[in-house]
Amino acid sequence: MVNDKQIRDLQRLGIMPTGLVEYSTATLSDGLQKIGIKNRVLEPAIRPLLPFTKMAGTAVTVKLASSPVPASYSRLIGEAFEASRAVASPILVLEYPQDLMGATVVGSGGAHVMRNQYEFAGCVVEGALRDTDDLKRMNFQVFSRSIHPEYVFGIMKGVSVNQPVIVGGVQIAAGDIIVGDNDGVVAIPPSELAGVLQAANEVLKQEAQILSAIDQGTPYLEVLRKYQPEAFQGEEAG
Repeated sequence: MVNDKQIRDLQRLGIMPTGLVEYSTATLSDGLQKIGIKNRVLEPAIRPLLPFTKMAGTAVTVKLASSPVPASYSRLIGEAFEASRAVASPILVLEYPQDLMGATVVGSGGAHVMRNQYEFAGCVVEGALRDTDDLKRMNFQVFSRSIHPEYVFGIMKGVSVNQPVIVGGVQIAAGDIIVGDNDGVVAIPPSELAGVLQAANEVLKQEAQILSAIDQGTPYLEVLRKYQPEAFQGEEAG
């Protein structure tokens, strides 16, 4: 169930639509690298519908697959909606079958239900998105691989709810912390969040020191040598 710490962490990350940006995805990516966590940044093809609008929350995952016979995934989506009540600021994360990337699942109807009945912060979609004019008017953020108007009935079936999915080349588990902004999307395991935020704070502190020194007129190479001596590794030996 939702706890106060989850809510505080998500508030620090910046929940749409408040516009709070304490940690950008770039800073979080640096924090992940700093503590050696790899493969948590989604592929650059996953882009936001609403530019420069931040989204942060907790993953609720759904996996879909192609179906050779008429099928539906509606019941599974409904189960995911109900599962969202147990997490802070839910974000629906959808894995599409690779052969149906042009088909759409998320549109204005689903977004209306997610936002008004279940308080979803947004979606991350492996495939296509539609009804973008309506979604923009709703201020409902979705990160997707593409935009396409066609919805074809009966070609996909539901596979699982709150089991690991692959979206943007990253394996995302239910409960992962999802942060998206205009640079892209990162997915952080909740057990690693405190370490990532600590590392991100160190990155922000160092950046502030570097910029302050530059503003005071310190030559760039001198600043670099002081704050990032690793940039000169190997030169002295040469």
